[in-house]
Amino acid sequence: MSKYDELKSYLPGYYDGNTEMEAHLTASGKQLDDLFLAQQLMRDNNFIWLADEATITRVEKFFSITYDGSRALDDRKRMIVALYTGNGHFGQTDIKNVVKVFTKSPCIISLTPGVINIQITRDTNDTFILADCYFILKKKIPAHLNLIITVISPFEMDLNFGSAVTEYKEEVI
Repeated sequence: MSKYDELKSYLPGYYDGNTEMEAHLTASGKQLDDLFLAQQLMRDNNFIWLADEATITRVEKFFSITYDGSRALDDRKRMIVALYTGNGHFGQTDIKNVVKVFTKSPCIISLTPGVINIQITRDTNDTFILADCYFILKKKIPAHLNLIITVISPFEMDLNFGSAVTEYKEEVI
């Protein structure tokens, strides 16, 4: 229901057919429709997952995230959500929560003196951006600690006699 119809329903019946009242209701209804859409957009832009591209660009600029035009909007939103994850002490649970923003794959975190090792076992269908995960974690962990992320990616390869073999490839950042 448009705002024109809503406004018209509030008026008594003798205004039906009155051209001046119709013109006033049409103009007011259009303005109220535009106001309603602007209000919904303003509300949605307060939530990262609902925000539009212009808002995401402003938030990226605020956090000094380099904008990559080839990146999908959902990937850019994931990056911002990961920045909001974890405050104050940043421990193993917080690291897992940041990794979980980018991928649902399981991860193992080991802490050795001066180094945080993260091992992610990626599924074959998983397409998360490893550089984004590294960027966020590097901003979150203390500067005196090194960060090593190892991603294990299984892939299948067809052999000449028709069976499949699963091999594992490691990426280390």
